Amino acid sequence: MTDHADEAGQPCTRHAASRDKLLDYALLGARASGFHHDAASKLQSLMMALDEINELIGEDSSELRTATETAQTSLRELHQLLTANRALAKPPQRREMPLRDLLKAAADRTGVRLSGEYGGPNVNVAQPACTQAFAMLLDLIAGSVQSARTVEVHVEQGEHVSIRLVGSAEPTHASANEQIEIAAHVIEREQGSLRCAPKSFVVQLPSA
Repeated sequence: MTDHADEAGQPCTRHAASRDKLLDYALLGARASGFHHDAASKLQSLMMALDEINELIGEDSSELRTATETAQTSLRELHQLLTANRALAKPPQRREMPLRDLLKAAADRTGVRLSGEYGGPNVNVAQPACTQAFAMLLDLIAGSVQSARTVEVHVEQGEHVSIRLVGSAEPTHASANEQIEIAAHVIEREQGSLRCAPKSFVVQLPSA
């Protein structure tokens, strides 16, 4: 399994991942490709059916048309979610992108508000996987859904881009250690590193 470091740079002993829980995640991943294919097919059929219904009802039933338009909007949003998940399941392909866009996408995915200055540098990463890695890290330290769920971001650029994420809570989710392990694996694959403290993470990524 991937090793990550604590705030002192020593191998972390705070977040020991369970092999069995990691294999549970792997089991879900093993089904992902088939599920994505089947779900995309069903969504396409539903979209076509709603288009036909709209053509049949014409302009005579405004209430029915409103209902079908609402259903179509929900289907489009569901299709966007499925597309993002399918991208995550594909082999990683790196591209240069602004760090700000990467962090914003990760924060939007988990309902976290970012504060601090984090614009400027670009990173060269596999965007779908890196977005998910940051989303998990942000979610773990942002606090409960009843709180403001704000994470401070501090960025330093040198040979590497150093991104410090400071939240208000320690990771307490039942699978927190496994999520950190998965995030560390993704970041290491991007030739970066992850360090942890009780309420913060420091991610280093190569400068683009």
